[in-house]
Amino acid sequence: MSSAPLSPTPEHPVELDAGAHPVPLAAPGELPVDRPVRRAARRQTRRGYGNVNQLPSGRWRARYTGPDGKRRTIGTYPTRGEADAALAGVLSDVYRGTYRAPERGAVTLATYARRWLAQQTELRPGTVDLYARLLDRWVLAELPVVGSSSRLDLGRVELRALTPTAVAEWFAAVTAAARASATSRAERADASRTDAQHARAWARAQGMSVGASGRLPAAVLDGWRAAGRPAAAATGANSSPDAGRTQAAQAYRLLRTVCNAAVRERLIDASPCQIRRAGQVRPAERVPATPAEVDTIAAAMPERFRAAVVVAAWSALRAGELFALERRHVERVPGGGVRLRVEQALVDVTGQPLTFGPPKSDAGRRTVNLHGPAAAALLDHMRTFTGPGARALVFTTESGRPVRGGQRTKMFGRARRAAGRDDLRWHDLRHTGATRAAEAGATLRELQNRLGHSTIAAALVYQHASDDADRRLAERMAAMTARDAGPGRHLYGVPA
Repeated sequence: MSSAPLSPTPEHPVELDAGAHPVPLAAPGELPVDRPVRRAARRQTRRGYGNVNQLPSGRWRARYTGPDGKRRTIGTYPTRGEADAALAGVLSDVYRGTYRAPERGAVTLATYARRWLAQQTELRPGTVDLYARLLDRWVLAELPVVGSSSRLDLGRVELRALTPTAVAEWFAAVTAAARASATSRAERADASRTDAQHARAWARAQGMSVGASGRLPAAVLDGWRAAGRPAAAATGANSSPDAGRTQAAQAYRLLRTVCNAAVRERLIDASPCQIRRAGQVRPAERVPATPAEVDTIAAAMPERFRAAVVVAAWSALRAGELFALERRHVERVPGGGVRLRVEQALVDVTGQPLTFGPPKSDAGRRTVNLHGPAAAALLDHMRTFTGPGARALVFTTESGRPVRGGQRTKMFGRARRAAGRDDLRWHDLRHTGATRAAEAGATLRELQNRLGHSTIAAALVYQHASDDADRRLAERMAAMTARDAGPGRHLYGVPA
């Protein structure tokens, strides 16, 4: 039987079987009036856009021709009225433009997510690498279901079968697994501390003056042993209720992005990601390193990377921007300072060669000035360790190659312990630089420009208040009040 057009036209009128009555398309919410039909003579009501016919079993079958020209069966129903209603609903979707072929969405989440990621040509390589790792580790992985002995593999589920309930069950599993992973890492880090590190921390807590590194005096070790060999304070990650929360939130945001793309492609009608605030995470308050701690950490680094710590802490450059600086990007300015031109960033993707790309955003292309000890440390470093060519990298390994993130993290991990700041990450040096700039009186716009952020809201993340800063602010406010009041006058009933 040939397919007829979806709607009647002068050239293609609606065809009717002999003796059949035309049945108009029901309006949304209306059902056509059922008419008695003699079962002995199988009667078919045919429309140009679909038809309803009675089968030998007595049930009624509804079929239609979709916008793609394919003939499909909706289903079979006990009465003609139900079959007519099902057909009317499908055709209403066709006319409203909301029709979706039933076989669409019959692709597993794993297949679609990987295909979607491969098509994201506008993403930075580092972001693509992050998304790939999140997919493998959390979104498409088989995870134990919370409160059950069963396991859940969301990647095997077809898009059309994803439900808010399934996503909620997956998110609970991800949250529990991510927290267990974070706890395990924290416990291993605490267990890896040496006796010297525990003794050094104990000595500082007792008010003793001990070096940031090097051999401890025998008296310190003896005192620590006599005190019962107390362990240094644990990182606290193993007891934090938010442990692993960032990983879970990142995984949820990625799943939500993938499902939203499937909605735009009309593979599914609505996103199943409906958990409120699941993609939000309140970042832990980072305590910036003090100038003294920065100096201690720098002194504990290999000599060729000491200046990198100082420059990072005072310029607030991203790690990729700092380690992509070339000699041509450093300009001397009057007064002994330097101007850093940020024009590129190091692209470090696990398992791939190091490359260079543009900064994180257009706002990332900027100039950052350094003066005082930070500028002097950089210039001294360049005289000793940087090659002579204009394209020579400022900071390199001993073999002259760019510094990978893993190398940097390993060196910094050892050096931060010298300052008793096991909580610090390299990225926290950026927090330090931003905080010092804010305390020096930088406006939000100046802070935004120095950090290379596209929005002021992003720059606000790096502002950290301190008790000393608030005390200095209160003192300045009091001084202004005294000047406004004048000598001998009282304000608010208190002598100025």
